[in-house]
Amino acid sequence: MPYIRATLTLAYAGRRRPRVLLVEDHASLAQATAEFLKAYGLDVRIANSGEEALDAAAEFRPEIVVCDMRLPDLSGLEVARMLRARGETSNAVLAISTALSDGELQFLGGNTHWADVDLFLPKPLTEAGIRTLLAASATRQNHRESAAPDLAT
Repeated sequence: MPYIRATLTLAYAGRRRPRVLLVEDHASLAQATAEFLKAYGLDVRIANSGEEALDAAAEFRPEIVVCDMRLPDLSGLEVARMLRARGETSNAVLAISTALSDGELQFLGGNTHWADVDLFLPKPLTEAGIRTLLAASATRQNHRESAAPDLAT
C-alpha cells in the first residue's frame, strides 16, 4: 500500500484524486472492492448494473471505470463501448474485471483494441491491478495536459 500512496502523491500532486466508477452487480464484492480502492485515497462510486453505470458516469464523470464483464442487463463490453462514445467519459481509462483464467486474461490483455477497452483485470482486484489502473490514468492525464494548447502565451 505505501507504493500506491507514493504513486498517487507523485502522479496527482496538486490535482484531485481520480474518480473511479466501479460497476459490479454482486453487492458484497462491490463493497469490498470499493473499500479497497478508497483505502488508496481514490474517490469511488458504485453502480450495480450497466444502466446504472451509464447514469452515474454522466453525473460523476470518472477518470477510471472498472466494469464487471457480466452484468444482469448489459455486458461490460457494451457498457465500455457506450462510455467510450460519450464526451464525458471518452478519455476515461476503461477496465473490464473478470473471473477469466490467467491464460484467458493474457490473451485478452494483448487484444484490448477489439473491445475498445484499456485493460482486462482479474477478480478480485489486487494491488497490482490498482497500480496498473493508476499508471494508465496518470499517463492519460499527462497526455491530455501535454496536448492541450498553452493559453498563457
